[in-house]
Amino acid sequence: MATQLVTTEQPKAPAKVAVSSGGKLAAFVPQTMEEAWRLSGALAASGMTPKAYGNDQNKIMVGIMAGAEVGLTPFAALQSIAVIGNNPSLWGDGALALVQASGLLEDMEEFDDGNVATCRLVRKGRTTPIVRTFSQEDAKKAGLSGKSGPWSQYPQRMRQMRARAWAMRDGFSDVLKGLHIAEEARDYQSMAGAASVEVQSPLTGAMLIEQAKGETIEAQPANDGALGEDSPAAADSRTDEPQGDQHDDADEAPAYAGWLETTFERIEAAAKPADLRAVEADMDRNKEALPNDVWGGLTDAVAAKRAALLK
Repeated sequence: MATQLVTTEQPKAPAKVAVSSGGKLAAFVPQTMEEAWRLSGALAASGMTPKAYGNDQNKIMVGIMAGAEVGLTPFAALQSIAVIGNNPSLWGDGALALVQASGLLEDMEEFDDGNVATCRLVRKGRTTPIVRTFSQEDAKKAGLSGKSGPWSQYPQRMRQMRARAWAMRDGFSDVLKGLHIAEEARDYQSMAGAASVEVQSPLTGAMLIEQAKGETIEAQPANDGALGEDSPAAADSRTDEPQGDQHDDADEAPAYAGWLETTFERIEAAAKPADLRAVEADMDRNKEALPNDVWGGLTDAVAAKRAALLK
């Protein structure tokens, strides 16, 4: 009997993938809420997020969503968006990056003479440059000059960032989508004192009740505008629970009605963006005393007026 030889082919080794470089890089951008949530979880577990986000997956998710609103990729959003007072704000360099990437910035010039910082932005399609200044005298009026930290260590840089923030907010509000500049937001309450028009004192719960009863409210010196948890006035601020019987009568005007009417009048009468900044400062100081729908109406009115002024 003849013996047959059987031959088998040996499997070929897989071809090595050639290493290439120089290709176009693209950031990973989630396309669905599920992808964004999974990415948030991965970032939370990595420990590579800014301190404001920590390892909180929910906060990271919101940071990514806020960044998407202005066109930032997820990781860039977490690096560029600061959470100040539970509100997202853009660091100055991140805001400038958005303005430059928008294709609307034609020219930019910044200089400081040792006392006054000036930022000059030229927007495409607009003949008049956007020029904003911030002086050391402005810093003194706002209680920032000599303040411990950057205002003492790098006053020139801080003046520059403040002038730039105002120029970008006034000239490119459509790009920034209403986000504040972080360097400005950190000193927001102090800046309220630098407004060119008189800023009303914060409306505490007690003052709102007096106003609702028709009693005269004496003007009080403005404090730092913040109601701390340990402050007696904090107990009077708005919560989700009923506040006494001041609103038991459905036909009774809300206690904030007079202030609200005045604020809308100030928004309508604003002749320049600086006027709106003063109104926004007053609004922020009284935010805790206002229902969410009233606050939303005010912010919408400010945004509409700013857009009209920039036309």
